[in-house]
Amino acid sequence: MIKIKRTASPAYLKSDRIRNAKKKLEENFQKSDQIERMRFELGILNPIKADLNKMFQRKCAYCEVGIGINNIAEIDNFRPKTGSRGLNSKEYAPSHYWWLAYEWDNLFLACQVCSQKYKRDYFPLEHENLRCAIGTKGQGLLAENPLLINPCIDEPKEHILFEENGRAKEITKKGKVTIEILGLNRRELISKRKTVVANLRTRLNKLSSLMSFSSALGKRLVKEIGDLYSERPKTEHVAIQRMVFEKWFRNNGKVWQSLARVNKANSKVNLPNLVGTEITNDFNKKQIKAVTSELTSLKRFSIKSIEIENFKSIEHLRLNVKPLEEDSNRESWLLLLGDNGIGKSSILQAVALALTTQEQLAKLNLDVVDILRRGKENGKVIINSYEHDEPIVLEFDKNGFISKLKEAPTFILAYGSTRLLPKGGIQPDSNKEPYQNVRNLFDYSVSLNNPENWLNSLSSHEFKERVAPAFFDVLALRGDDKIWLKNGKINIQQFGEDHDLEDNSDGYKTITALVADIMSTLSLDMASYHNSQGIVLIDEIGNHLHPRWRMKIAGALRRAFPKLQFIVTTHEPLCLRGLSHGEVIVLVRDQKNTIKALDDQLLPDHNLMRIEQLLTSDLFGLINIVDEEVEKTYEEYYRLLSKKEEDKSQADIDKINELSTKLSEKEMLGNTPREQVLFKVIDQTIAQKIRDDGFKAQEVLKKETIEEVSNIVKSQNLDWL
Repeated sequence: MIKIKRTASPAYLKSDRIRNAKKKLEENFQKSDQIERMRFELGILNPIKADLNKMFQRKCAYCEVGIGINNIAEIDNFRPKTGSRGLNSKEYAPSHYWWLAYEWDNLFLACQVCSQKYKRDYFPLEHENLRCAIGTKGQGLLAENPLLINPCIDEPKEHILFEENGRAKEITKKGKVTIEILGLNRRELISKRKTVVANLRTRLNKLSSLMSFSSALGKRLVKEIGDLYSERPKTEHVAIQRMVFEKWFRNNGKVWQSLARVNKANSKVNLPNLVGTEITNDFNKKQIKAVTSELTSLKRFSIKSIEIENFKSIEHLRLNVKPLEEDSNRESWLLLLGDNGIGKSSILQAVALALTTQEQLAKLNLDVVDILRRGKENGKVIINSYEHDEPIVLEFDKNGFISKLKEAPTFILAYGSTRLLPKGGIQPDSNKEPYQNVRNLFDYSVSLNNPENWLNSLSSHEFKERVAPAFFDVLALRGDDKIWLKNGKINIQQFGEDHDLEDNSDGYKTITALVADIMSTLSLDMASYHNSQGIVLIDEIGNHLHPRWRMKIAGALRRAFPKLQFIVTTHEPLCLRGLSHGEVIVLVRDQKNTIKALDDQLLPDHNLMRIEQLLTSDLFGLINIVDEEVEKTYEEYYRLLSKKEEDKSQADIDKINELSTKLSEKEMLGNTPREQVLFKVIDQTIAQKIRDDGFKAQEVLKKETIEEVSNIVKSQNLDWL
């Protein structure tokens, strides 16, 4: 991180569009009965991206990584606009800092990892009571004494220095907090810095042996160092390169001056400020030590990949979770599709077990024999995250589970396909560990929490500030709609009419119960539920829901909990609505009966399809929109056709003929002799390709089949076709 001089505010930020957006935020905040959360127009700041790119030279203002195709740019609000966290979990300012959402001084260019995975809604202060009054701007904000370095106001090198091994090292408490909040010592950054250091040091060391300072190397070095000390350096990782150069300069000042003089460049390079390159007093040391313990309690964790080995029916499977979409400001989902019994529930269980602590694993009292794949001696689950360099690993063998996890990395909630309310012997888990609510996934007799009891336990302030806005989103309420609590039951006013949700459909009750259970677990955190972070696993997300609710469930949960990462299963095409392309994984079995995930890049975009198209796509694998009996007949027909000729028994041949006749009667294999011969050639080709190449996406299979059938027809001179 280096200090950057801020440019003048773009004219666009004074436009009518921005003025109207600010006015709307102000009006919403001033409403005494305001329940709906603050809404910020998506993409409204895109016109100033070019200005930010120019000011920060297409680099992240925090970690100095270049913004490009593989590193998505974010317009980051230095002071978060949707509520602000301190270091202590009890420090949360729900109304800060919406009024700065469109202020130029609060806008930075940042990489997605720094902004959305690490910094998130954290903005700690030296003391929480210093947090500014609503509406404070400009110089008034400086009195807050923030613990996060502002690279356009602060001088970063007074708080952070860089070691030659690529690591950032704190000089002050503010430096320590900044390093941790932004993840400046994540492995990827350290590796890049080490490479940059090695390259620069090698070139500098060659200078002493140069025969001529006017050589290409000399000229290039003068230009590069000049850029390092310019007002807006273009290269990455300037801070550590300046440190390397200044260290070299101490012993080679005359060499540099001669080189610069020959190449007609300014040789005046500021020597490093030796005061501040190390911790110089006990006060800083004590402050850093004290804040370090607070920083260990930060919980930031989202899944990047899942690897499962020898878990129930799964021999080996790896799934990747896509990063956040640009400007979406919401966590990615993963929806698993596949036939019953293929292992969708097993994947959820594997993730849940890997992310639970040793204590919670013991309380689940699972028999590892039921988990370990038959015939295997051991297995494991590996979870890689976007925020941590080291993976979380769960190992297991016939003797039990081996986990090193002593504290949950984030909230982890897991629900099975049967999600009941308390009744009789079916009761919620009263013995769960903090941040963990997973037993229902493994035992359907464990109920959800009673939503009425939980809602009754809330203060009116808690309901209005945290719970009501989330239900507002779940139920898709808008504008003048209202929501309130009466005797533990949620009431809404929509289209001018009052409703008790208990009087509505079972779908409403099911959604209310699930959402209330999620919130009751998340309530340990003081943040608004829109900013709550964690992992939620739901098996058969469409169960117990009316088709209309199946279409809305993903979108509803995303609106209410945009920072939660959901991994869900379904066999309902309607449940795909609300998900983006790449968030759906299709599980299939290959010819060896091994569970595989289809390449998501080859799957069609479900958002562009009608329901009947979804059913016949690779996402659901149905051969056509036909009844179940015909579909099973097709599957048996292809299975037998895929056998090699020498492996087909007479019984197989007879069965193929029988099935062929059966399908022909239903006009599935053509009406005329010409069509029937062509269909037979096509079916044999498809079956052979599945046998030889394994399962492929339909578009790939279709293209290859057309080519091969075309060649067959041409080569065999089937003129009568």
